[in-house]
Amino acid sequence: MITEHGIYSREREAEIIKSDWAKGDFKSVWIAYFYHLARMAYDAADHVYTLFELNANIERELGCAPEKISIVPNGIHMERFASVPKLEDHGGPITIGAVVRVVPIKDIVTLLRAFFLVQQELPDAKLYVMGNLEEDPEYVDLVRRTAKTLHVKNVTFTGSINVAEYLPRMDILVLSSISEGQPLSVLEGFAAHRPYVTTDVGCCRELIFGDSRDTLGTAGAVVAPMDYEALGEEIVRLARDFALRRDMADVGYERAKKYYTYEQFIEAYKNIYAQERELGKEAR
Repeated sequence: MITEHGIYSREREAEIIKSDWAKGDFKSVWIAYFYHLARMAYDAADHVYTLFELNANIERELGCAPEKISIVPNGIHMERFASVPKLEDHGGPITIGAVVRVVPIKDIVTLLRAFFLVQQELPDAKLYVMGNLEEDPEYVDLVRRTAKTLHVKNVTFTGSINVAEYLPRMDILVLSSISEGQPLSVLEGFAAHRPYVTTDVGCCRELIFGDSRDTLGTAGAVVAPMDYEALGEEIVRLARDFALRRDMADVGYERAKKYYTYEQFIEAYKNIYAQERELGKEAR
């Protein structure tokens, strides 16, 4: 069995492209090596489990036999957010939240540029960046300098906090990453009845619009990575339409409850291991 959350060969390729230890043509040699390793692993596996449909499609493109692939999404503890009230049309300034570590892959710089545009339309808007500030001090410094250069106001970097205590203040949640798998922060935002604006990375499109089995509707908006203008426009669009935010939030909540609970996740793997055990007995 293989469980593949990120696509192994693609992740190694990205690392090698950025690396200093592999030079010139040796980068392509190492990249090919890891793609061969992945293909060998797919060939040797009886079953390959991944998180979402886009990953499954990539695995097929990389040579994994389609009949080997199954999807088991991550799950969240819905009850953790049960105390978070539904959205209210409070009439005050819009509060935007990003539940992220302040590291380059989360692209907080693009988020700040988008928020600069938001404040041109909604001058009293607030932004909370909720996540670890310790992992990459140099990037944190860049982010703070960017906020200062743009003269954006009402930006709060909370550091590590209990997210469930902050979410009741939020009207819109945002994910500006340049790479993701299946972000739990989006699912947790859904569990808290909040709509999301995300970049089109990893599983985000499936989470916002639903996959092939899902007809619930739209839970937010999706824009291209690093497109701060589109990100800002979508935030403003949701900010100006409470009924739209509320409807999107309801869809996200129903999607998380129907397809992405921790209990479903655990039960799926229990069933998988039980099936594997029976197959092992038959093989003996």
